[in-house]
Amino acid sequence: MKLRNLMLAGGALAALAGLPAQASILDNPQFRVLGLVVVWGADSDTGTTPVVSDFIINSDLAGNNDADLIAGDVHAVVTGTLSPVRDPASDSVGIGEFSGPGGTFVASQSSTGILDAADTFSAFTLNAGTDVHSSGLRQESSFYVASNTAFAIDAAAAVSGTATNFSLADIAFEMSVTDSGNDGLAFGSNAQLPHSGGSTGGMVTAVNDLGDMATSTQVFAGNRRTAASRGSIAQQSVRFNAVYTLGGLEGYDLSLGAGEIEADVTYTVYVP
Repeated sequence: MKLRNLMLAGGALAALAGLPAQASILDNPQFRVLGLVVVWGADSDTGTTPVVSDFIINSDLAGNNDADLIAGDVHAVVTGTLSPVRDPASDSVGIGEFSGPGGTFVASQSSTGILDAADTFSAFTLNAGTDVHSSGLRQESSFYVASNTAFAIDAAAAVSGTATNFSLADIAFEMSVTDSGNDGLAFGSNAQLPHSGGSTGGMVTAVNDLGDMATSTQVFAGNRRTAASRGSIAQQSVRFNAVYTLGGLEGYDLSLGAGEIEADVTYTVYVP
């Protein structure tokens, strides 16, 4: 009886020896890339450029918990350059020229850029259509954004310093995006516009002047990242261009009267 049991056991082992050997290996590569938006421009209104002052991550992938890893703010630069926008800019605004059917007349003979007693005119013709307006009451500024995800921008405007006769609603607002260029540092060679609708795609058309952003309101909603191919931050950046015009899109008119206004506009870039 014992011998029979041993023989059976030996036979079972011989049968198992004919099966191929098997082993299980568990491998678990895992990657997680959070939404990232880099914003750059100047480090202050009179500081150096370019500098990254906002480094934003969407830390929960649900759009509810953006974190800004740099405790600072980006300051705008003059559109087309990396020169910081000065604050206040009162020495660069004012009625600098009149134009109309009677001709164009440069008013500012002084260095202030503002029509004053130091300026002179030559006689000009007048007809029923001659008007007084100015293309000088316009300011264009920019900042740069690189991202690996779609993002949005909110804006809030507030009167800063002097405001006499004019209001936030008297300052028209336009925004667009430039996908590549060279403003002293080349940008955008590996970038795409952050909205598939082009340079004005994603812009909130209901926002026409600074009065429309007296409380924080969305001015842009993108639907794709700026980075289109491998490259540096600058190569994957686009430029946001803001244009401010006193007197609406048509510019200053005598009906607005005489006055002065200075405003601060704060843009908040985030991953929705």
